[in-house]
Amino acid sequence: MSTSLRHRLRGPAVACLAASCALLLAACGSEQKEATTTSARIAPAQTTATGGPTATGSASASPSGSASPRLTDDQAERQRLVPATKVTWDKAVQTAVATVPQGKLVETELAWAPPNATASGSATASASASPSEGAGARTPAWHTSVATADGTLHGVWVDGVSGKVISDRPDADQDAEDKQELADRLKRTTVTPEQAVQTATQDDKGTVTAVELDDDAWSVDVVDTSSWDKTTYEVSTTERRVLRQEVDRD
Repeated sequence: MSTSLRHRLRGPAVACLAASCALLLAACGSEQKEATTTSARIAPAQTTATGGPTATGSASASPSGSASPRLTDDQAERQRLVPATKVTWDKAVQTAVATVPQGKLVETELAWAPPNATASGSATASASASPSEGAGARTPAWHTSVATADGTLHGVWVDGVSGKVISDRPDADQDAEDKQELADRLKRTTVTPEQAVQTATQDDKGTVTAVELDDDAWSVDVVDTSSWDKTTYEVSTTERRVLRQEVDRD
């Protein structure tokens, strides 16, 4: 075969080989691009399954652990009554005891003043005294029982906002035996109500809402203003020590 003929045959062969290589490279590039595109489509789905947007959304839908607990009816009542009161138990007792000659505390309790608690029933109360308007339609007041030396009880209402006496009335339900029993109990009691409260609140700095003289103990109610639970302490009437205590979470 002549040299010129070989050159003529080699040219088309080389061209075909070059074209085949070009097609092969193009096909490889297309496959690589498709693989990349497919990988890009799969990646978000894998991320979502392992903690991506779907997992985050689920976590945010979980209930919050910081939600405030629901108050009971009694706790809600304490929450309304205690902050509305401006006069402390001891100031109210001082005022109530001063209205009764030689009077001694038997009981005081924070409550809402009744609508009929006015000064008209007391000769010692100011004629202008009436439930305070400072707390709105309902007025906080200290309902206090004060006894004379012979055991006669007087019911004294002291306004919890102004500190004034609302009413002072003798207890009409006492008989001679009741009076003698109370007089004897007061004679046996050597711990004062102030000392009883100090003993009850030495480790509890809540708000005192009641103090009552029982047979062998002073009963002291202390309200925790963070939870509105009430703890009742029983303090000996002859020793400054706590005999019993009970927490009311209702």
